[in-house]
Amino acid sequence: MKIETRPFVSTAVFIMLFAIGTAESRDGRDLNLTGSEAEILVQLTDPRHYNKLSRPNPNEITTVYVHIHVYSLGSIDAQNLRYTAQILLRYRWKDSRLKQDDVLQYEGELATRIWFPHIYIVNEQESKVMGISGKDIINSIQPDGTVVHLSRMKVTLQCVMNLQKFPFDSQKCPLIMESWNYNASQLVLMWEDDSPVTVDSHLQLPEYSLEGVIINSTTAKYWWQKTSNMNQHLNGFYGKAAGNFSTLSVHFALQRQYGFYIMDYYVPSILIVVVSWVTFWLDANSTPGRTVLGTSTLLTFITLSRNIGSSLPKVSYIKSSEIWFIGCTGFIFSSLTEFAFVNIIWRRKKNVDLKKVTSKHILQSTLTPQLYHKHINLSHSKSFPSMSSMNDSQLSSSLENKDSHSQLTLRLDSINPDPFPSRALRDELVTVTLPVPNIQVPPEAKSLFTMTPQEIANWIDRRSRLVFPIAFVIFNCLYWVWTLVLY
Repeated sequence: MKIETRPFVSTAVFIMLFAIGTAESRDGRDLNLTGSEAEILVQLTDPRHYNKLSRPNPNEITTVYVHIHVYSLGSIDAQNLRYTAQILLRYRWKDSRLKQDDVLQYEGELATRIWFPHIYIVNEQESKVMGISGKDIINSIQPDGTVVHLSRMKVTLQCVMNLQKFPFDSQKCPLIMESWNYNASQLVLMWEDDSPVTVDSHLQLPEYSLEGVIINSTTAKYWWQKTSNMNQHLNGFYGKAAGNFSTLSVHFALQRQYGFYIMDYYVPSILIVVVSWVTFWLDANSTPGRTVLGTSTLLTFITLSRNIGSSLPKVSYIKSSEIWFIGCTGFIFSSLTEFAFVNIIWRRKKNVDLKKVTSKHILQSTLTPQLYHKHINLSHSKSFPSMSSMNDSQLSSSLENKDSHSQLTLRLDSINPDPFPSRALRDELVTVTLPVPNIQVPPEAKSLFTMTPQEIANWIDRRSRLVFPIAFVIFNCLYWVWTLVLY
């Protein structure tokens, strides 16, 4: 039996030619796409003619344009050197393999079907894509193959701060983006020409004010240092550890608002220093009152400073607030030291002889007093007549005339072993031996250039009432001019 094979041959040839034409049309990117946006995207990204692991054009440098919109800046943590931002990231690049006739918009798992540039944030500590019902990520493809990626993120970024002028400091907190797996010869990051970084018009910060935004585009250089024990097959593979990588950075210039610190730190500390001067109006001998006032003001100021400094990191350099703390502590401690010095002078017994009644001679004579020595020839002991031979007035006058170094010796004329002597013998046993110190010292005569210790103490207090405020005003002028103008 003879079988006709010509129709089958014609059908096979037709199918073969159709397949070849379809393949040629796919290679020429002239596809007749039909269906919904999702179906069109599935046809465009068919693994048979689209490789999502390779760049759009491996023979050319892929350029990715970046735009950032800042919704909010907050939680600027100076103690941990970090801050939080809510931003909208937009990436734009061209993939000629995705050309079609209409604009495609998609999200979710469909975004994983196309090639995506791996860009990471260098100073990121924590980040997440925001969203209530799902992740806030959306992609779109233009007819010419331009891909636009949008994602809304909340990121916690590291910000190394310089706190030398705290609380009058200004900071520049960065956000740095860099290509991860493609070096500068394969992928380049660039800012959008029109408004690369925008900030929400209603942005408000509780402690800082945003003074400006500084953008920059650089190249990060990495290298791999070879070691002698490195495996031979790793010498030719460096990955991220070697090469130049494109980097984009934006710095947020922040100025600290110091109104809070003026009202809650500087004004109270000034009042505490002024209160410590009340001790100059108290009596130099009122030890309890002046001691309690000096110590309480010092402890109160230390507690106030600790509350301000608890929110700051422990840095090695001296901050502006610490200079203020040292100065105010010095004034409060000096007022307490002044009381101790005045109280010691008040308790002196000797008058001070002065060459002239001037501040220089008063302080010099007070700090180095000239001791007044009496030259009196005294014997080691002196015999006095029997106490029975002196009446009360003579005995008291004799004791008062003795110097502090004299010794009164009353000798026992006779000793009778009889415990019950007769009355006649009892009258003879009238003397005993007793050391008698000089109890009263005659007051020194006061001359025209002599001051008592109490007068000197009051004189120092009166001068302190003027010297301390003037010195504190000078300290304030130097501090505020240096902090706000010169530094």
